[in-house]
Amino acid sequence: MLLELLKNKDWYSKQKPTRNKLHSMAGVSTAPATFPMSLDKPATMVVKRPAKNERGNGEEQEEVLVIEGIEVNKDEFVKFDVFINDEDEEVASSAGPEKTEFAGSFVNVPRKKREDGGDGGGKVIKTRLRIGISELLEGLGVEDDDEHVVVKLVPKCDNVHVIIGGVKIEIE
Repeated sequence: MLLELLKNKDWYSKQKPTRNKLHSMAGVSTAPATFPMSLDKPATMVVKRPAKNERGNGEEQEEVLVIEGIEVNKDEFVKFDVFINDEDEEVASSAGPEKTEFAGSFVNVPRKKREDGGDGGGKVIKTRLRIGISELLEGLGVEDDDEHVVVKLVPKCDNVHVIIGGVKIEIE
């Protein structure tokens, strides 16, 4: 079976996004999230999508979820998962975790210390995560006229330093 999939080059494009049945987004607050925020527990926020006229109708444009200003201690293992849902589904309150799409993960692998005793700079690094979400939104049935999506960040490590500077959606 795997050999057949590898021979068929567009097998990846035929796969539907998988739904994650472990994380519920029930009780989402529509209040805007305040940044920077510490990610010591799951955080849910409503994120504005680009204007409909910016998104266009062509398949060439990709909506990209950008989590910026991620600050982590470079000597710690850090992981958090990112989930997306349609805002309208949450408001209806009938939506459960089966309506949630896993978008991706952020992982920081601890750096090896240098032999000369130096750490190569500061202990905290600042980076960002970019995830293409157009196919996920299509799989969720998010309409072109929907202005917002719900994003949930779920930390997978305890007692680690993680700061999130902001979350937005861009067109690429």
